[in-house]
Amino acid sequence: MLNTLQNTPLWVYVVFLLLCYDGIKTLSPTREGKTSWLITPTILLAWSLYSLNLTLNPPLTLTCWLIAVLVGSLAALLIFTRKGIELDDPQTGLILPGSPKALTLYLMLFSVNYYFGYQAEVYPELSATLQMVLFKACASGFATGLFCGRTLKFYRVFQSLKSAPTG
Repeated sequence: MLNTLQNTPLWVYVVFLLLCYDGIKTLSPTREGKTSWLITPTILLAWSLYSLNLTLNPPLTLTCWLIAVLVGSLAALLIFTRKGIELDDPQTGLILPGSPKALTLYLMLFSVNYYFGYQAEVYPELSATLQMVLFKACASGFATGLFCGRTLKFYRVFQSLKSAPTG
């Protein structure tokens, strides 16, 4: 275990610290705008697609990934509630109540990618099997879907709050 941590590249620790920092900030109320709703899922979708191994069975791998993204998105629609969310003053974003949900998502996404990176380095023959390729596609797709569903939920809340009569 110690050997694994010692051989982990420095940039991985930097990414981990940035995710922790951003996730810890969400424990208290934060403002989130439309730009971050668009950027985060787009980056994660691209990263997730880029990390897929499409050498063994591309149609099956992409199908598993897509189903996992949809399931993750549906799960996020259930996990993230409208409770406590308010429109910010210029009505360009939302003020979200503090919650450990984003930190949990960040750590889950990091853990999934770290695990598969570790597997590829230590057991390259195992990580090249169809079962492991499909497992990675599903795990990556589900984690990405959670962020996409979160974005969809917040965008829908934003639209409904913006169109609600003020009084």
